[in-house]
Amino acid sequence: MNLEITSSKDNVVHVAIFGKVTQDATTRDVDRIAELLGAEAYSQNVLLNLRDTEMIDSSGIGWLLVCHKKFKENGGRMICYSAPPVVANVFRLMRMDLVFDSAANAAEAEKLAGVTSQE
Repeated sequence: MNLEITSSKDNVVHVAIFGKVTQDATTRDVDRIAELLGAEAYSQNVLLNLRDTEMIDSSGIGWLLVCHKKFKENGGRMICYSAPPVVANVFRLMRMDLVFDSAANAAEAEKLAGVTSQE
């Protein structure tokens, strides 16, 4: 799994996830979100673009749950969007669609985060 900041404005950061979200990619020893976004990572609004996620397993779901909890504890917010069918199906089967804020695309995710369009 790779994470990449694709845009950042004000307190909203778009982060793309690439590859497989599995135990190998989500070790407990390394906080991938804090490593990417810095010490204040969990106080921001982070929009996770899942479009290029190849698959996610239960350990990947566990990692997202830990991230979700850290965002809530630190005043930030995590919104997942553009999940491919294989990932969206796992979310539905594990009822994560009821836990995570999610959107169909970037525009909907920004709307959920309270971003107003400049156009």
